Amino acid sequence: MNRGRDYPSGRDVLPELLFVERAVVADPITVEVDRPAAVHPRVSGFWRGGEFYRVIKIVETRYEAGETFFRTVTDRGCVDIRRYRQIAPRTLRASVVWEVCAELDAVEIPRSR
Repeated sequence: MNRGRDYPSGRDVLPELLFVERAVVADPITVEVDRPAAVHPRVSGFWRGGEFYRVIKIVETRYEAGETFFRTVTDRGCVDIRRYRQIAPRTLRASVVWEVCAELDAVEIPRSR
């Protein structure tokens, strides 16, 4: 039996997630990272409206001009997070801004072999 990319025995079907956008939002968040001093820290959670959302998995990262989008699965549901730079008009200083840009529903789809 070829074990290279096969599933372990006992598991015939592993679920795959299909994301459906439920609502477009623009809620500012405060992000917590696992290694603040690192060059590329990973998002471990964020504060939204006084509640903490723990990031279980970042499913996808998408880069666009000046923005980065993270499709995340949290302990309170699935959301898209956007990171971008905002420039202050008076000082022309750039600062990083994070926001939840979409709320998602995740549907499990069984894989066929």
